[in-house]
Amino acid sequence: MSIKFDTDDTIAAISTPLGESGIGIVRLSGKDALRIADKIFLSKTKSSLTGAAAFTTHYGFVTEFVKTSSGHKYARKRKIVDEVIVNIMRAPRSYTREDIAEINCHGGIIPLKRTLDLLLKHGARLAQPGEFTQRAVLNGRIDLTQAEAIFNIINAKTLLAQDGAMNQLRGALSRRIKQIKGDLVDIIAPLEAGIDFPDDEINIGQKKRRIRLLMRTAKEVKDLMDTADRGIMLQQGINVILAGSTNVGKSSLMNRLVEFERVIVTPIAGTTRDIVEEVININGLPAKIADTAGIIDTKCLIAKQSVNRSLEFLKQADLALFILDGSRKLNRFDLALADKLKDKKVIVVVNKIDLPQKINVGILKKILPTAAKVEISALKGAGVGKLKDKIVKMFFHGDILKNDEILIASLRHKQALNSCQGALSRAISLEKENGFSECVIFELRCATQCLADMVGEDLSEDILTNIFSRFCIGK
Repeated sequence: MSIKFDTDDTIAAISTPLGESGIGIVRLSGKDALRIADKIFLSKTKSSLTGAAAFTTHYGFVTEFVKTSSGHKYARKRKIVDEVIVNIMRAPRSYTREDIAEINCHGGIIPLKRTLDLLLKHGARLAQPGEFTQRAVLNGRIDLTQAEAIFNIINAKTLLAQDGAMNQLRGALSRRIKQIKGDLVDIIAPLEAGIDFPDDEINIGQKKRRIRLLMRTAKEVKDLMDTADRGIMLQQGINVILAGSTNVGKSSLMNRLVEFERVIVTPIAGTTRDIVEEVININGLPAKIADTAGIIDTKCLIAKQSVNRSLEFLKQADLALFILDGSRKLNRFDLALADKLKDKKVIVVVNKIDLPQKINVGILKKILPTAAKVEISALKGAGVGKLKDKIVKMFFHGDILKNDEILIASLRHKQALNSCQGALSRAISLEKENGFSECVIFELRCATQCLADMVGEDLSEDILTNIFSRFCIGK
C-alpha cells in the first residue's frame, strides 16, 4: 500500500558535523524556506531572500531581535548572531525539489545552534534523520536505490566503495531494474490478452519463446544478485581478527597494518589485555582489524577475561590471521587455537622470518588443511604486502570492482532479487508444465512487484523508516 507523506511544512537542520571548523551549514527546505530565512537574515545590500533568483549567493548577517530598555520604555533592536553567506536554490532545481536556503555560518557549535534555534523559532521544524533525502525521493528527484547510494557514499570506507556507490547514484542500478521489469511487463501483456480472448489451441511456438525470455530474464536477475556478497562486503567491509598465543607479534602486525603505533609493543608476554580495533583499507577492501589478547591457559582473572573476550571476537570474525612465531616450535597453545579455527577462513601467518626459523607448520595441515600461509616480518615489514594480497584474494576473485560494474550493496536489494528470482523460477516451471496462465501471471506480477519495491515505485512507511533512520539528521 502506498503512503502519502505530508511535506507541506518547512524543515531545518545542521548539515555539517558539530565541532570547530571553518564553515558549518544550516539547511532549510520547504515552501516557506526563503520566507523563514528572511526573518533572521540581514543582507549587506538590504535585499530580500524571498525575491532572490535561484542559484544566487548573499552576504550578510544572521540576526535576532532583542528587547532593550531606555528608562521606562522598551524597544526591539537587531542583534548580530553571526556573519554568514546564504545560498539560494529554488524548486524544482534543488536537492529536494523544494525551495532551499543553505546558511554558511562559522563552523563552531554555538553559531550553528543559535542559527538553527532562530529558524525553528520562526516556523521551521527540525528535520528527521534523512528527511532531506526522503523528500528528494518523494518529490521524484531520485529513486530509492539512489537514496541508498547517497548513504553509501557518505559512509564509504575506501575509494572503490565510493566508486561503486557513485555508479548506483548515477542511476545504473535503477536503469537495469527498470529494464528487467519492462521485459516482464512485455511478457505479461500477451498472457493477459490470451485470458481475455482464449484460443482453442495453445501456440507452442509462442510458449517456447516465452520460456526462453523468462529464462534469460531469470539469468539477468541471478547475475545481478550474485554481485551482492561482493557489493555488501565492499561497502561494509570484513572483520579480521589477529589471533595467536602471547608474544608472537600480533600487536606489531597490527601497527604495521594500520601504519602507525596504535598498540603498545613490549617484549613482555601478555601486553595486550583488551581488544584494539581499527578500520583500514586493504587494497580497496575495507577491513576492521582487531588485535586480541594472546590465547593462553592462565589463572590470572584479568588475563582469563581477556582470553574469553578474544574467543568471543573470534566467533564473529570473517577472517582469522593465525599468527605464529617462526623462531620457535609450535606449542600446545598454538595447537589448541588451531583447533578453534578449523571452521573459519584462516591465513596462517608465520612471523619473525628475520630470525632463525624453528617452526614446523606442516604439523597444522591435519587441523587446518585448507588454510593459506604467508611468511612475514612484522618488525621489518617483509611479506606484509603479500599478506594484504592474500586477504583480498580470499574474498574476491580478480578485480574487486570492474569499470562501471553494477554491484548490489544492500541486503534489502539482495532479498528483493532473491524473491524475484523465486517467482520467476515458479513461473518457468508452470509454463513448462502447461500450468494455468492465471498462475503464471500471478508469479510474474510478484516478480515485478519485487523490482518495483527495490526502486521505490510503491513507497511504504516501513521501508522509508528502515532506510532513512540510518541517515544523519542534516542529509
